[in-house]
Amino acid sequence: MPRQRMIPGEWGKITVKPTGKGQFTAYTYVRDEDGQRRKLERRGASEEAARRNMLRHLKSRIAPLADAVITDRTTLAELFPIWLATKTKLKPQSRDVYQYAWNRHGRRQIGALRIRELPTSRAETHLGKIAARSESNAKTFRVVLLGMFALAVRYDVLPVNPIRETSRTGGKQSGARALTPDEFATLRKAVRAYRDRKGFGPRPGRQLPEFVDVLVSTGWRPNEVLSLRWSDVDLLADPPTITTTGTMIDHGAVKGEPLHRQDSRKGDAPDHTVIIPRLAVEALTILFGSAAGPDSPVFTNRDGGWMSLANLRRSLRAALPEDLKWVTPRSFRPTVATVVRDDLGASEAQAQLSHAKLATTERHYLVRRTVGPDARKALDRFAKEK
Repeated sequence: MPRQRMIPGEWGKITVKPTGKGQFTAYTYVRDEDGQRRKLERRGASEEAARRNMLRHLKSRIAPLADAVITDRTTLAELFPIWLATKTKLKPQSRDVYQYAWNRHGRRQIGALRIRELPTSRAETHLGKIAARSESNAKTFRVVLLGMFALAVRYDVLPVNPIRETSRTGGKQSGARALTPDEFATLRKAVRAYRDRKGFGPRPGRQLPEFVDVLVSTGWRPNEVLSLRWSDVDLLADPPTITTTGTMIDHGAVKGEPLHRQDSRKGDAPDHTVIIPRLAVEALTILFGSAAGPDSPVFTNRDGGWMSLANLRRSLRAALPEDLKWVTPRSFRPTVATVVRDDLGASEAQAQLSHAKLATTERHYLVRRTVGPDARKALDRFAKEK
């Protein structure tokens, strides 16, 4: 009668033989999930120790996949480029961020470890050391490790992702701060005084007032405002609108590339149109006087090319009085979100900022309310009902 063939995952009889003075070797064959039959061996100081070592190995062993590029012998230094190569839709600037994070926090520190040599406890310790210096760096590096080990799970090298249970950093509410109407009035006055100051030679900040007015009229990200082309602006519509279709990538954000416009929004979000108030209409009307064509930038440098956010950020910082030094171009996004929320509700604030999830708007961009609503009528009505 022919010997019954092992099914995938089974192993055969364990045979133990002496292989030296005080050394025994256990042998067996195992049939893996790919159908291949492989010979295994484990040693021990006694016949029973060799058998126990073989059984322990068989229970914890991860079967290799045919033609797999990732195995339990793959080091983290080898895993990182394989994982990064799978991120085909990643923007160049994001790719550079992940590469920098690995080079700074992973290559020398943990790169020589094999995949199964970084358990949750060791990863937690390493991320904690990074977080002690910079929570944002720890958050980025955790994203890198999470992706790398997710790939290892997909290759059946690990049963679960050990990074999932590590502590999240930077998860607290950002403490969004919004400008008050009085603060905004002071800010507008300050940036106009800065632009109109007297002096010799070209002065920075010539389009700073219009930039501020468009920011506070839209709630867009600063680089989305700077990526506006005149073809994205419709001042004659009723109501007037502008549409964001891209974003600016500043000098050095992508290694070796100059300032340029990216023809897609952050995260490949769809184009987003907003109705603009009088403040933005007046600002854009002023800028339209120097428009070179439908595809030319709305905000331009002195040569008519794209404007760098770094220049406008520097000008804004120089223009602000001491009590408003906390304001940056990013401060207008939570300001708009809070104004819209207070008048129209949180869902309309989400729509204004073009967030896919309301939780993102509430967590990062809305100033937290510290006074409850006037609910007296509802509560009195409830108390009177029988």
